[in-house]
Amino acid sequence: MRDVCELCRHDTLRAVYTPERSTRGIGIFLCDNCGLLQSLPRIDRAERAMAAVSSGADWGNVRYGKGFRTQVSLDAVARHADLNSDIALLDVGSNRASFARKFLEAAPNATIVAVEPDERVAHCAHDLPRTDLITARIENVPLETGRFDIVHSCHTIEHLAHPAHVLADHWRVLKDDGLLILDAPNTAILGSPDIVEEWFIDKHLYHFSAHTLERMIEEAGFEIVEGPDTGDRSNLFFVARKSRTARHRIASDNLEANRAQALVAKYALTRARNLVALTEVAAEIAELAPRGVAIWGAGRLFDSLVVHGHLDARDLTLLIDTHLKPLVGQRHGCTLAAPEALSESDATVIVVMSRDFAGEIAAHAKTLAPHAEILLYSDLLTRASTRLAA
Repeated sequence: MRDVCELCRHDTLRAVYTPERSTRGIGIFLCDNCGLLQSLPRIDRAERAMAAVSSGADWGNVRYGKGFRTQVSLDAVARHADLNSDIALLDVGSNRASFARKFLEAAPNATIVAVEPDERVAHCAHDLPRTDLITARIENVPLETGRFDIVHSCHTIEHLAHPAHVLADHWRVLKDDGLLILDAPNTAILGSPDIVEEWFIDKHLYHFSAHTLERMIEEAGFEIVEGPDTGDRSNLFFVARKSRTARHRIASDNLEANRAQALVAKYALTRARNLVALTEVAAEIAELAPRGVAIWGAGRLFDSLVVHGHLDARDLTLLIDTHLKPLVGQRHGCTLAAPEALSESDATVIVVMSRDFAGEIAAHAKTLAPHAEILLYSDLLTRASTRLAA
């Protein structure tokens, strides 16, 4: 039996890309009928693995990224609901409870049902007031029809084997005119000129554009209230309201399918060129090593620099990462340090290995080491690419 597309239910799935270092042997398939990108086979359950801070498809189990989206979701709730009312909220994939904690502080009369399948992080919600914690997959949790005012789902839908089914159940458990607050990764990042990491990771089974996710939300019976920020290439943030009108039928969309195919092809070409340029970036950092080099950011970009650029991490004076330090301890033989270590180090050069938070990190680094030279990953990569093209 052939696999069918989760969005349009057509059997028009075609392989378009093979991710690097996939431990699950996944391939990326494009639906030629509607344009949704999806991973096959749909392995939504696997044995728990250790944290892998990798630049390949095997990245995962670090579980800290949702915290960066907490304020975005909380601001959206405040725009569309009375925080002083008796709100009943379902938090899907509550993770380390960063959103639940902030929401309860802002909404004194609210109650939460937090659903998180990973017991290693679910315990973070154990002691929260006015909160019922369910340690299970959302697909396996029977909830009452019309129970909730708000369903909040942050970077969870892409992990589900059948997200359309789960969205339909979100519609069922919401009260009339209830709100869906949904956040997911954005395929627009595939067009970034400085991408080096494997974006199609094993744990993500669906890869949404703004258009394909909007269609799936509407097909489940919702009316879009707020669409994604067009300036955010990393995230797709939707606010939708439960509608009582007929669901939308998913018609064919050749334009979206062609757009997705072109985007994946561009990504593969850009990433291949950038991986070659990383050797030049690593060489420039090695030349600076006698001055004392600190790298801030030990995640996927740093892993790419070591694995593909062949940087010898032992030459670094310091490797800083605020979020990874409590979780993994070491990266490529370097003990991770907190930012405060800059004040006491001999580093005179700070390399910021971050894309989304480069400006924020650079500003913080300047306060801790005001006389240090600060170099951004994107600038180093641009210089390297220019030298190779000459």
